[in-house]
Amino acid sequence: MFGDPILFLIGALFLVPAVLVAIPAHELGHGFAALFMGDPTPRNRGFLRLQPRLYFSPYGLLAAFLANVAWGEPVPVNEYRLASVGRKLVYALGGPAANLAVAVVTGLALRALGAMGAFPSLGSLAQPPLGLLTTAIYAIYFLNLATFAFQLLPIPGLDGWRVLEALLRNRNPRFFFDAWANRQTIWVVCALVVFFGPVLLRFSVLGAVVGIFFEPAAAIILGRCTVYVSLQPCPL
Repeated sequence: MFGDPILFLIGALFLVPAVLVAIPAHELGHGFAALFMGDPTPRNRGFLRLQPRLYFSPYGLLAAFLANVAWGEPVPVNEYRLASVGRKLVYALGGPAANLAVAVVTGLALRALGAMGAFPSLGSLAQPPLGLLTTAIYAIYFLNLATFAFQLLPIPGLDGWRVLEALLRNRNPRFFFDAWANRQTIWVVCALVVFFGPVLLRFSVLGAVVGIFFEPAAAIILGRCTVYVSLQPCPL
C-alpha cells in the first residue's frame, strides 16, 4: 500500500466509510457493555448515540489510514460501578466484541457477493457499482477485524491491557501503576518498532502481533484471506 501512492489513495477513500463504522461501533460496544453492567453514565452523558464525531480521536483516525488499525475517544464510565472483575471484563471486551460482530456480518455479505461473482479490488475506482460496493464492504470488514485484533493486544490504553488489569492488578498493583504512568513512553517505543521493524527485522511487527487474533478470526469468517498485511484484498 505505501509503495504505490495510487493504491494508497484509493484505499484511503474506501477506508472513510470503514472508519465511520469501526470506531463508533467499538466505543458504542464499550458504552452498551457498561450500561449492561449497571453503569448508566454513557447513556446519561449522551454517548449512546449514532454521532461519530463523539468518538473520533485524531491519533486513532491517523492510525486507521496509515496502519489499518483504529481507536477512538473512550466513552465516559463510572469506574466504581464496574469494580468487580466480571464487570471489568465485560466492559473491556465490549468494544472488540462489537467490531467482531460487524466483521462477521460484513464477512457473510462478502461471501454472498462472492457467490454472485462480485469481488473486492483496489486496482481502480472505475468498477461496476456492485464491485465498488463489494470493495467498500471489504474495507469495513477488514478495518473492524483489524481493530478487534489490535485492541486485544496487552498494551496500556488498549482493551487487552484492561483485561490483564481486571485479572491481575490486585496481585501486582505496582506493576500496573508504573506501566500506566509510563504509557506514553511505551507507545513511542511501540511506534518505533512498528515503523522501523520491517527495515531492521525484515518483517512487519504489527502484522505479526495483530495476526495472532486477526488470522484465526478471518479463517473462520471468510475461510480464506487470513493474513493481516494491508487493505489490499486477496482472493475470496
